[in-house]
Formats: sequence, C-alpha cells, structure tokens
Amino acid sequence: MAVKGGSGGMEKRKENARYLNQCFTMMVLLNCIIVLFLAFTIVLTQYRVAAAQEAQQFIETLKVMPERPEQKIIMVVFSLCFLCGIIYYKRRNEEEGKEKVLLWNVFEIIFLIFVLKELDMTYNGVIFLIVADMLTYVEDRKNKLIFLFISFLCYMVCSYNLVTMFIPLNSFETWVAFYDGETESLFLGVKTICEILNMILFLVYIVILMMKDKRERERIQLLNAQLQKANEQLHEFAQEKELMGETKERNRLAREIHDTLGHILTGISVGIDAVLVLMDIAPDKAKEQLEGIGDTARRGLQDVRRSVRKLKPDALERMSLNNAIHQMIEDMSKVTNTKIYFVSYMEELKFEADEEEVIYRIIQESTTNAIRHGKATEIWIRISEKEEELTIIISDNGCGCEDIKEGFGLKHIRERVELLNGEVNYQGLIGFTMIAKIPIRNKIMIEQDTKTHTEERKEYD
Repeated sequence: MAVKGGSGGMEKRKENARYLNQCFTMMVLLNCIIVLFLAFTIVLTQYRVAAAQEAQQFIETLKVMPERPEQKIIMVVFSLCFLCGIIYYKRRNEEEGKEKVLLWNVFEIIFLIFVLKELDMTYNGVIFLIVADMLTYVEDRKNKLIFLFISFLCYMVCSYNLVTMFIPLNSFETWVAFYDGETESLFLGVKTICEILNMILFLVYIVILMMKDKRERERIQLLNAQLQKANEQLHEFAQEKELMGETKERNRLAREIHDTLGHILTGISVGIDAVLVLMDIAPDKAKEQLEGIGDTARRGLQDVRRSVRKLKPDALERMSLNNAIHQMIEDMSKVTNTKIYFVSYMEELKFEADEEEVIYRIIQESTTNAIRHGKATEIWIRISEKEEELTIIISDNGCGCEDIKEGFGLKHIRERVELLNGEVNYQGLIGFTMIAKIPIRNKIMIEQDTKTHTEERKEYD
C-alpha cells in the first residue's frame, strides 16, 4: 500500500535535512571565526605589548603568565582542525554503528577541552556546536530533552566567571584593555555579536531538528496506521477466501453426493415400487427385480466409497498414518524453519480410514494455526492411548490467547473430533495447547469380531 502524499513527504524530509545541514555548516564556520579571532587577538596583543616595551606593566594586570604566542596559535589551530575533521567524518559516515559514534563523541569532547583551555575559557559557545552535532544522533525525544538540559548545564559550568573561582585565568577583557577605548569596544562588540549569532543558530538548529523528529514520528504513525489497516483487510480477505474455499468444498461434496447417491437411490426407490406391484401377481419377476436392485445398491456403494476415497489427503493414499505425519512435519519444518517434535506412545498407528483422516487433519490444522497465528517456533505433538481412548496433545511456544474464540481452523478441528464422538479442549495461558480425546473404534471392532468368531466356532462345535 502506497503512503498518501509519499512523494511530498519525501521532498519535505529532504528539505528539512538540507536546512539542518546549512544551519550546522554556518555554526561550524562561525565558531571557527570566533575561536581564531579570539586566539589571534590574544597573540597580537602579546606582540603589541612586547613592541611597546610595556610587558612588565601589562603582566602585572594578568592573573597568570601567558604561554608563548606561537604555541597558543598552533594548539588552537590543531585542536580546531581535528574537531572539525571529526564532525565532518561523522556526518559523512552516518551508517556506522552507535559504538563508533560514541567513540567519536569522546574525541570531540577531548579536542573541545583543548580549545577552551587555550582560550582561557573566554569563549564557551563552541560547546553548542558539539551539542548540536551529538544531538543529531540521539533518536528518542525524551533522551534529546535530557541531553539538551545537561548540555546547557555544562555550558553554565564552563563559564569564565565560574571557572575562575577555582582556576586563575586571563579574561579576554584583560587582553583588549591594552588598547584604547574605541578599539577595546570594537573587540568586545565583535565578540558579543558573534556569541549572539552562535546562540541564535543553535536555537534555530534545535527547532528544525525537533520539527524533523515530529514529522518523522507522524510519518511512522501514519505508516503504522496504514499497515494496521492493510493487515485487517488482509485478514478479512483471508477469512473470506477460507469461507469461499469451505463453501466450494461443501458444494463439491454436495454435487458428489447428488450425482452418486441421487442416481442410485432414485433407481432403488423406483425398483422397490415395482417390486411391491409384482409381489402378488408375479413373484418370480419380483425376485428378479430385487436381485437387480441389490446389484444396483452394491455398485452404488462402490461409487460412494470411491468418491469418499477421493476426499482423503494424498499422503494417506500413498503411505501409512505414521509416515504421513512424519512427512508432513518434515515438509512444514523445512518451509517455516519451525522445530516440530512428534512422539507417539503407541506401537502402531493403525485405525479406520476416517479416523486416520481426522487425526491427520487435526495435526495439520493445529501446526498451521500455531505457526500462522501463534508465531510459534517450537511445536510438540504427543499421541497416547489409555482405556481404549486416543489422546492427541499439541502444544507450542507461541503468543497464546487467554480469551479463545474459535475461528475456522479451531471450528473445523472440533467438528472433525465430534464426528468421531470425541471431545476437544484448548488452553492458551502459556503458548497454545490443544487436547483431543477420541474413542478408538478400530480396537472395539476387532474385539467384537474376535468375540463373534469365537461364538460361531462354539456353535459349530
């Protein structure tokens, strides 16, 4: 099923992604400008102080002795290049696993610390750049908000005024205080404007990112709703198809009965009417008529047996019940990758034809339901005999069902079992279990035949 407005939604997502990339790129460029501006201003001031031969007087205004200018520039440029390189690599390789992303985040934080240290904590806006980059890879909305709160907290903690309470550092204001009032105001104004722009870009980035996540959630909800609707329609279609198949099979069976039995019974009915007429006036003719009726009935019986035989599963036509069950299990296991275990506590699975068909169909339908509806990966089939009663227990490790409602499959199982005067029960608390108990008619018939044969022998003797 196609998503309504799918092409439009795709274009919207691409547009949002483009805005995100543009905003982030502007943040990277702006932070690089600010960091280099501050670093070169500090280094330039050191050279101007040395050139003006006011080093002694200026040093007295500093809280801590500065590093060599060349060393500061090298460290700032080195840390900034590595930081931007890591960010670029992460965004070019987004398909990498979360473990590698976490590792790159650690490296980002390390080089971020180097940058802040070389700038004497006079600018911590670069934290927003790192936060924006890391926040891109946080998927859950709740986790995004938590991460954002922690990031703002870190931003506050890394402020110059707070850090200098524990560590002596030279502020940017101290460095530019060397210049005249107009130049000093210019330096401070540029720094303030850049910090404000960085803050604005960060907030815009967060807003776009949140809007992107919102649209993505709405898209997923829409897809889930459409998928649910498609599943419902598919389920309804499957039920209709199953019902149609059942109706078709019943119609076929009805036609079979009509064509086979209808003709035979009609002939027998007409023949008996003729016999009733001939019994008084022509007994010999009536006897011949009855013989003909008998032949017709026997031929009809053969036709009925042939028709019923066609309804048997093909496997039972070719092999024994035990082998047919094993063949069915093997085929089902190969197709579905489901582990099916079959255990029989009887020496031989030998029953009447209709009993074997019911047993086969019960196992077939139960395993199908376990895989199709229960999503089972393991199925256990057990057949046992006790007190001339056959017990079939089929259980699985599927999802189960507390409130069991008989669908077509379970209804068919119950109907087949009840045709043999048996009973069936279901349990769905842990997986799904079907217990069917069927009287063993074959054994009773054998015992009756043995008893009859013994009585006839005694009578003969």
